[in-house]
Amino acid sequence: MSIKDSPASFGEYLEVLRRRRWYLLTIIPAALLLSVFVAFFLDASYRSTSTILLEPSSIREELVQTTVTSYADQQIELVSRRVLTPEKVEQIVARIDPYPESPELSTRDKARRIIADTNIERVDPITLEVLKVSNAFSIHYQNPDPERAAAIAGQIAELFLGYNRQTRNERAEATYTFLSEQTKDVENRIRQVDQIIAEFKGRHGSALPEAQVRNQASAERASRDLMGIEAQMRAAEERQALLSVQLSGMNPTLGTTAGNVQTEFATLQGQLADARVRYTPDHPDVKRLERQIEALAARAAAEPAAIVSTPNNPAYITVKSQIEATQRELIALQSSANRARSQIYQYESGFSAAPAVEGEYADLTRNRDVLQKQFADIQAKLREADIARNLESEQKGERFTQIRAPAVSESPFSPNRKGVILLGIVFGLALAVGLAALAESADPTVRGSRDLLEASSIPMIAAIPILENAKGRRNRVMWLASYATALTLATAIVAVVVVME
Repeated sequence: MSIKDSPASFGEYLEVLRRRRWYLLTIIPAALLLSVFVAFFLDASYRSTSTILLEPSSIREELVQTTVTSYADQQIELVSRRVLTPEKVEQIVARIDPYPESPELSTRDKARRIIADTNIERVDPITLEVLKVSNAFSIHYQNPDPERAAAIAGQIAELFLGYNRQTRNERAEATYTFLSEQTKDVENRIRQVDQIIAEFKGRHGSALPEAQVRNQASAERASRDLMGIEAQMRAAEERQALLSVQLSGMNPTLGTTAGNVQTEFATLQGQLADARVRYTPDHPDVKRLERQIEALAARAAAEPAAIVSTPNNPAYITVKSQIEATQRELIALQSSANRARSQIYQYESGFSAAPAVEGEYADLTRNRDVLQKQFADIQAKLREADIARNLESEQKGERFTQIRAPAVSESPFSPNRKGVILLGIVFGLALAVGLAALAESADPTVRGSRDLLEASSIPMIAAIPILENAKGRRNRVMWLASYATALTLATAIVAVVVVME
């Protein structure tokens, strides 16, 4: 293979770079200095970060359940929207002026600028890597001053922590208050139902289901009592009849017959009373006795002296007293029998009304049972709400915890100075090499055996190297001195900018 056809060697490329070194020596340093100047001349923005973790409850859920529940993502998003508002951020502006270099901005404008300069992203609580879904989040705030950035980032984090504490306490307190009101309401309803049941029992006491057995026993006892009273009445009536017969054969007075009318009158009255007890007023015996008494009364009117005589026969008086006592006994027994019949009728009426009363009473008691069950459930929830309220007040429930406090940044977040400088170096190197290659390809000068063979087919015998004379050396020294001076001056300017920054 000839020299013309062989590929260029690495030494030849180095030779090209040596010949075009001024491109490298001027463009690369210029790009470096320019990138450094730009990196330090642009307004720097420092970022301070606070990381907050939505920490679960420190007490196991099966032991104590909080009444404030939330999902991590929803909680973080909700708190972010509630906290990062101009009204709340103005509190920070009132304590720390975030932008003293902009006095023309109002407090509301500075609050809006703080919100614009704040960024929230979910991160892994351990590695702090950005995640899509996480129970931890970082609050990034940027400010031209690193100390102000750290201070305001801490204030924003405190807003999040304080809002979380406040809202959870308020929600727990609201839950407890609501359940307390519900408890009072159910208690009032239970008292109303109890009053209705008491009034219902007062109206239908004998027809209530729980009174049926007692009423049955009472009705049976009243029936037995009535049977006993009726037996006593029959015995008293028989005794009265015997006494009346005995009295009719006695003379009220000793030695006279004037008492016969009185005796007969008393006998007939006793028989009439007994008949009225036994029979109805229209019974023939009752009518007969009434006629006999009327006839005897007419005769007594015709013989008044016979009736007014005072009885003085001791036997007569004794029998008559026994008849009167028996009459009183019959009246008392009749009253007792009427009471027994009334009781039996009342119990039987209760039995007939029991089905309707039982249905209404069952509705009332069912309603009361439902209210009592509801009251017991609310009481249980109220106790849980009270425990949860204490849990939240002592910060032992689910809560925001700051796991990384904001710190003063030593290097600005924006612009990325290292990136700008590195980009300037790469760009300058690429530009210098590109321009050197372009200049080399556009230069028709014959500089070596390859160029000579490309220009002519005459074979090369020998190559004479470049011989530098005194003038060439002076020119080279002057160029180097000028280059060094310019480079030093540019470096000094950039250094001043960096130091001032």
